[in-house]
Amino acid sequence: MPRPAHRRRGAAAAALVTVAMLSACTSDSGDTAAPKPTPVVAETAATGTASGVVAAAVAARSDVSAGGGAAREKAFTGAALDSANAFAKTLPARTAAEEAASELAPQGIKVLGVSRAGDSPRQILAQTTLVKGGAAVLVLLVSPDAATDFKVAAITPMLKGSTLEALDPVSMGSAAVGAGDGLAAKPDAVLTAFASSVKFPAPTTTPLLAGDPLSDQLRASAAAQSKAISGQGTFSQTHEPKGVVGGLRLEGGSGAVVFADLVRDDAIALRQAAKLTPAKDVTLLSGLKLITTEAKLTTNETVAMVIPSSGAARLVGYSDQLVNATGR
Repeated sequence: MPRPAHRRRGAAAAALVTVAMLSACTSDSGDTAAPKPTPVVAETAATGTASGVVAAAVAARSDVSAGGGAAREKAFTGAALDSANAFAKTLPARTAAEEAASELAPQGIKVLGVSRAGDSPRQILAQTTLVKGGAAVLVLLVSPDAATDFKVAAITPMLKGSTLEALDPVSMGSAAVGAGDGLAAKPDAVLTAFASSVKFPAPTTTPLLAGDPLSDQLRASAAAQSKAISGQGTFSQTHEPKGVVGGLRLEGGSGAVVFADLVRDDAIALRQAAKLTPAKDVTLLSGLKLITTEAKLTTNETVAMVIPSSGAARLVGYSDQLVNATGR
């Protein structure tokens, strides 16, 4: 005999309560969703932090007062500090046009990406511009821990025609490049390949890097210097990789932007004693006023590279600064 309707409704309600309770228990104990990444600097503070550091660095590298060295020590780190000190020391050798061409805007700073909490070093990738012409300039800020202020670890104008893909939103941060797992090539391997591709004489081609005007320009400049001195001696140029400074993964895991340092040595060896007058910036850095038999010029180089998840890497930024010279 059919059960009364009110009994059927009661049974159905009890079943629904049981299902709901089971569902709630499953949700509480079996939720395996990964936590949302968090940036190393809160989105609301990132632009202010970057703007303050970049503005201080721009002022410090042109500060030739007695306090300029301390200001640069506070604003820069690593090879960028050596380059900033050399920049200030050689300012008297620059023409007005050269000074204008290298002037950086201390305002209008954009934050392109920040690293994620837990990654070391802490990083902020910012962008400023050259005052003359408005070309984009990439600035990498780093800090070893939350108790230490950010400093500039790399500054490099972007190469003409180059582009940089988007990074993950600042609200979640971008993963650090790390050892380069998942990229088409390890950052150190790409850096070494670049160094070999622009040495003189006998540069070597590499499938790891796409061709670019900057590399062509470096090779052509070295060849021209060699030709100019061929009647008196020999010229050689090496680019020694000093290592990766930092880098962040691009949005969607499509690759990474990587910053790295090199040291370029330009060596001149004369076959017979002569009297060559070095450039004014060489004299300001080294005190060298005359080259009679040999000389070596040491220059810091900074490169920004985009290494994709597949395919050839490409240069997107480059800067150099003479930092030392020796000779006799």
